[in-house]
Amino acid sequence: MRQTLALIFAASLAACSAPQSEAPVDENTVEEEAAAEAPPGTDIYLYALSWEGNTPSLGAAAGRIGHEGYDNQPFFTADGGVLYTSAGETGETDIWRYDLASGESTQLTDTPDASEYSPKIPPSEAALSYIYQPPGGYAGNAYLADEGNANPRAAHTLAPVGYYEFSGDMSRVAVFFLGDPESEGPFTLQLIDRTTTPETVTQIAENPGRTFWRDPRGRGVYHSVADADGNHTIQFLNYRTGRVRAMQALPDGVQDFVSHGRPDDTVAFFSTQDGSLVYWSGEAWTPIADLSALTGITRLAVSPDGAMIAIVAEES
Repeated sequence: MRQTLALIFAASLAACSAPQSEAPVDENTVEEEAAAEAPPGTDIYLYALSWEGNTPSLGAAAGRIGHEGYDNQPFFTADGGVLYTSAGETGETDIWRYDLASGESTQLTDTPDASEYSPKIPPSEAALSYIYQPPGGYAGNAYLADEGNANPRAAHTLAPVGYYEFSGDMSRVAVFFLGDPESEGPFTLQLIDRTTTPETVTQIAENPGRTFWRDPRGRGVYHSVADADGNHTIQFLNYRTGRVRAMQALPDGVQDFVSHGRPDDTVAFFSTQDGSLVYWSGEAWTPIADLSALTGITRLAVSPDGAMIAIVAEES
């Protein structure tokens, strides 16, 4: 079961390299298997956001990011870009940057035999961070890299992990730990203290979701944890103390959400429910837009100024 989950996890992020074989192979079979293991075809749909106080509303469509195939995991940058993960012809993924002003995309990593995904801009130490998946693996470490993807290096030794978020001072990193693919144990949320030698690793929870967003001050990370029925609740993990505070439950069957720091130091939360974009009013998830034209909605991201939202859905 654990290995099956690991393979599903891998396929949803980046296709693994196929093992070498000296036996004759059927080309049609290979193509069918590659198609089955490849990440699903998704695009990133951009919409304007407007606010009346702290109440948001969805505006007009503002573009779409996508090559043919898998384009996912958007992350808005402060300089007017969107980082994202895109799968090439080999099924391996690289990091790209979409420029909001020109509408053009630029490839930031180019590793034909390996994959990079979950791109972010870290608070310091580097110009870019991502998960690096080595050839033949199904996940690796959170990596830091300088401008132009120069000097890529692992930010921690614990592996394999699939998602992550650094603290504001880079002293800690919260990670989605996959563990041994042969193990029957659950995936776990681990907190790594990077200031100790060797690094200190503390298990925080079992069955975390794939969403990790740093709070505006960098003191903690918003994430989710699933209950026995597979429904997720947003939690806040304090990086320094390791303490967790349970917050609002996400809509049933949903694990994707995004947090956004507002000018008055409050935090807005968005998710999806029954084909609608919803936000947390403080008491309930309130629909603000009909997204029924999109299918298979997953990831969300909001620009730093709150003027745009990215929504990942199936290719149209």
